[in-house]
Amino acid sequence: MANYIINECITNDVYILSAATLTLGATVEFDISEARFCGTVGAITESTETLNISFVQLHDDCCECLSGLTESLNFNFIRCGTSEEINIESDNFCTEYGVPTTGLTYEIQFGSETPFCATFEGLSESGVTNYHYSSGPFSLCENCGEEPPRSAGTEYEVCEICCDCGSTGSTINLLTPPHPVYTDGYGTPVTQLNMVVIGGPNGLNS
Repeated sequence: MANYIINECITNDVYILSAATLTLGATVEFDISEARFCGTVGAITESTETLNISFVQLHDDCCECLSGLTESLNFNFIRCGTSEEINIESDNFCTEYGVPTTGLTYEIQFGSETPFCATFEGLSESGVTNYHYSSGPFSLCENCGEEPPRSAGTEYEVCEICCDCGSTGSTINLLTPPHPVYTDGYGTPVTQLNMVVIGGPNGLNS
């Protein structure tokens, strides 16, 4: 027997489960005082704080495990900037992302409408279909929907050689020059890393 760290599927809370050999990343159904939970298996730990947790069975993933604990698996979200509750039937979300984590924010789309941001609160008794995962998770509503800067090519660096550096002799410095930015076919700015902007107020000779 070994003690394993178990991350609960919905809240990501940590539990310690004593069991025979389990595989890292596997999904397990476990019991705490006759209440059933689902979680993913982490590393073996020396901790013995098992809190009367017992192994029940293995599952393919968190969605399958949680579906076995309720008649209908549905997710409850609160739309950012409002108090509007949105209850989503889990099938599409599970297929595209998996189980969301309580307290994190996700970008969600209904049908072909414009995506919006909402924070996951937990499970609900009922849910509406045709909602899809778009992006995330994000730690805050304010960060939701923001994409990292896009770039293309390999970073180009410039060598600056100082030939008259007094008693220290010559030195070589690697500089990151200004790169050109263009807009792709979707209107997104893209930085071309393997090119250099020459001249101009913001170019290499500025």
